[in-house]
Amino acid sequence: MTKEAPADAIDAVVTWVDGADPAHAARRAQYRDPAAHADAAGPVRFTSSGEIRYALASLLRFCPFLRHIHVLTDRQRPAALDALSDPSGKVRVVDHADAFGAHADLLPVFSSRSIETMMHRIPGLAERFIYLNDDIFVGREMEPEDYFNGPIPVLRGAMKPLPAPALQWLKETFGGRRPGYGAAQRSAARRVGRRKTYLLVEHQPHPMRRSTLAAFYDGNAEALRAQAGHRFRMPEQVSPIGLTHHLELELGARVIPPRDVGYVRPGRPTGRALAATLAALESGAFASFCIQSLEKMPPEDQTAVRDALDRYYG
Repeated sequence: MTKEAPADAIDAVVTWVDGADPAHAARRAQYRDPAAHADAAGPVRFTSSGEIRYALASLLRFCPFLRHIHVLTDRQRPAALDALSDPSGKVRVVDHADAFGAHADLLPVFSSRSIETMMHRIPGLAERFIYLNDDIFVGREMEPEDYFNGPIPVLRGAMKPLPAPALQWLKETFGGRRPGYGAAQRSAARRVGRRKTYLLVEHQPHPMRRSTLAAFYDGNAEALRAQAGHRFRMPEQVSPIGLTHHLELELGARVIPPRDVGYVRPGRPTGRALAATLAALESGAFASFCIQSLEKMPPEDQTAVRDALDRYYG
């Protein structure tokens, strides 16, 4: 039986897979869905370039208050754990089947939104937790108050107007339905009944409460399975992060602006601008830092990024 977390505990959850693993690639091929958008089913979405080592190192170094760090994965174990300094044994590998539990018949799934929908079901997960993708790193020492105001998550983002339904219909009819980042947050807002504005958050650590999604899906297993049962990311899926944030808004959480979020992706920035951004990271200028699609950057930019991460996180 899983032991309950102390009331004051804060955990972290990091989602990760190694798409180059032959077994994982074979499962994706076996369950390939022709209806899935190319962006959702392409191999780049599942590529691991070793970022997980820096993500975990950043949490261990800069968030000493964390009780456990759960790496949620698909029948895999990051090799980076072998070289990671974790004397307290905070890092734990959790299989998708453990989180899906009674709904494990839906597996395998390859949609991050399916997986995120179930992460609040990780056995023994603390009520308060911080969620990160494996390409997001904490940039300097943080405190619990940076993420939670007592029990309430600190929501860092910006309120944006929701497009008019007619405009949304035209865009989807003539431009196609792409399961994009912003669109999934807008869908989440509408799912909880918002009609005028939605909260847009950046690629950053997300403070969340286990009970918020649990309460939303309590007694409605059909809705839970409909959201988590997609094997690949689909436009019908809402962002579980956005869903949680908008539910917290309904519960009284406040929105404040993002703080010191660093972001690098292929071609932006590059050259001297990239060097300046990485120097800022090493000086502690960023509370969090995201490096998206490292494997698609020019070789010289990849080298610069890896060198900076090695220097800063060890």
